[in-house]
Amino acid sequence: MFNPILLFQTWQEKEAGKVVLYTTTMGIVRDTYQRCLQVRQILRTHLVKYVERDVFMSREVQKEIRERLGGDEISVPQLFVEGNLIGDAEAVERLNESGELRSILKPFKSPDACTTCQVCGGYRLLPCPMCNGSKKSVHRNHFTTEMIALKCMNCDEVGLVQCYAC
Repeated sequence: MFNPILLFQTWQEKEAGKVVLYTTTMGIVRDTYQRCLQVRQILRTHLVKYVERDVFMSREVQKEIRERLGGDEISVPQLFVEGNLIGDAEAVERLNESGELRSILKPFKSPDACTTCQVCGGYRLLPCPMCNGSKKSVHRNHFTTEMIALKCMNCDEVGLVQCYAC
């Protein structure tokens, strides 16, 4: 029997046991980029394995962070632990300096947190194996001999997929 309640999970349920960091890899806005690097470094110092979501690379991630923060403006970095907002770079730095961050992140400490993935080189994204990053999927129209170019449904808008090893 269909249960519509099962469709709606809270962020705490979706991200149980996870540390999620929303960042950007767009280095043009140096101040924002430096704050993202700073929070990444703090997490590495604490040997925390985390999921990084890049708002520059995906519209879906942009929509997700807007929904989570409850506004139209995107401000990164933003750190979430088990679905709960910890805060931006200033909040993370303040918690780190007071020692509170260590206790918050202690359950997520992992010895392999600082190793670089051998598959993606630490970028956590790979070119789509279906379209090789072109975003085009070519299928033959079985009613005629012509080929029709369709958008690949396997990857995001820039032709990337999440690394299978990360």
